[in-house]
Amino acid sequence: MSKVNLALPKLNKIYIRIVTSSVLAAIGLLSGFSPEASRQSSSVSFTAHAYAQQFTPEETENYAKAGYQVELLRRQVYKEIKNIINEPPPNIICDQQETLQKLNSNIRKIADRYCNQSRLIVQQNNLTINRFNQLKTYYDRRDDFYQRVQNILLKIQN
Repeated sequence: MSKVNLALPKLNKIYIRIVTSSVLAAIGLLSGFSPEASRQSSSVSFTAHAYAQQFTPEETENYAKAGYQVELLRRQVYKEIKNIINEPPPNIICDQQETLQKLNSNIRKIADRYCNQSRLIVQQNNLTINRFNQLKTYYDRRDDFYQRVQNILLKIQN
């Protein structure tokens, strides 16, 4: 008489359900859905949730104006540095001192000026640096906030 191990298939089914549920939950969360598991059934369903708006119309306008002014300044500084070193400037990230410290002194002065003027532009548009950076994250998603900013930029440029 041969022995049959009945526990192994059950473990495989449980493992497959756990892995499948985890993968589906991760996909759902990344796409804006949240998983809902039911005790009565062995299925997992996904429902869309509306997220509260993370920005006001005033912040959107302030971000657009500040971003536009900072971009104009960045282009000017880029050309200025490029003319001095005859090559594209290195990445300059104002809140990462190591990117500034690597620059030679005359380029560092230009970069420091750029960082200070950028901070001032952001503050003059009623935003903190942290809030400006948060709004940039929303902008980079290229969703509703991006479209609103683009509409404001069109008005600014006309």
